[in-house]
Amino acid sequence: MPMIDLSVLVDGFYEPPRPSVNPAAEEAEDKVVAWLWKLGFLSNETQERHLRSFKFGMYHGIATPTVELEQLVLGIQWFCWGSLADDQYDNYDWGEREERVHRVLCAMRAIVTGTGGDGGPPADNPVIAGFADLWPRLTAGLSGRRLQRITGHFMDYMQAIVLQNRYHATGRVPDAATFITMRRNTIAMLFQVDVLEIVSRIRIPDALRDSLLFRELTLCFADILAWHNDVYGLEKDIADGQTCNMVRVIAASEGCTLAEAVDRVLDRAERRQRVLLDIQEQLPRLARSLELPPEAAVEALRLATDLRAYAFADLLWIGETRRYDLDLPRIKGTFDDLIAR
Repeated sequence: MPMIDLSVLVDGFYEPPRPSVNPAAEEAEDKVVAWLWKLGFLSNETQERHLRSFKFGMYHGIATPTVELEQLVLGIQWFCWGSLADDQYDNYDWGEREERVHRVLCAMRAIVTGTGGDGGPPADNPVIAGFADLWPRLTAGLSGRRLQRITGHFMDYMQAIVLQNRYHATGRVPDAATFITMRRNTIAMLFQVDVLEIVSRIRIPDALRDSLLFRELTLCFADILAWHNDVYGLEKDIADGQTCNMVRVIAASEGCTLAEAVDRVLDRAERRQRVLLDIQEQLPRLARSLELPPEAAVEALRLATDLRAYAFADLLWIGETRRYDLDLPRIKGTFDDLIAR
């Protein structure tokens, strides 16, 4: 696995006095594991040990070190559900699988829109049951615009997964222009921004949150997390037959080696970090230009700090997690083919 650590962050990106972990992290992880057993995602002790080796509790304990237990559980539940569901979609015996994934997508749409099912996967499918349980708790009390935004981001993520898997199934590497937008959505970090707002109880006026500059801030965040992920997950992606990886895309589109592509991807990620920091500095001025009260800028800066903390936590986590170990099966051989239920 290519070496990647905090050295890939530009100076001043995120420098807490010391890496602090939410004191509720272990308890929160235990609650999430119990939830996954109840749903049927976990069915034996081997699976639980494997899941715990991913250290999702540690990740979110560092990313959100001050949120209360209930909110921390909510954030980890989304991440665990998203990771395990993602692995289900990534089994590439396509053919009828595309239709099964389509039925899952329809069931997800029915949940987020409240329109009811249409003969999709049954409720005892853990992928569906987990999301049906999580979604109303995650979105409780959101304004109409915030609900519309988080729903759109989630459905963009689901649709991008379908597009990505068509590339994987045929062994094709996408062109760079197509890949950028697709990867911003498959990494689910645009949706993660919405989750962080909820978990940290941040309220940003719609006029500010929907502005082009703020949307560019969130795109920078998605790019940074996606590209770092594609570097440290490169060997695992190659072993799993995944073609939609930024390093592979750059190597193919620019005619360079994978090692050269790694350097180019990290260089581009650094540039996006600088753009994010530049936009963060402009947020108070932007809020004033929109004639918003001072607290709007304060809330926006809180979210920007959360985004940087999340990227920081990701790089600490990669040195501890077993999720990307080549000797631990992730896509095949660990969890049952749950979307076939």
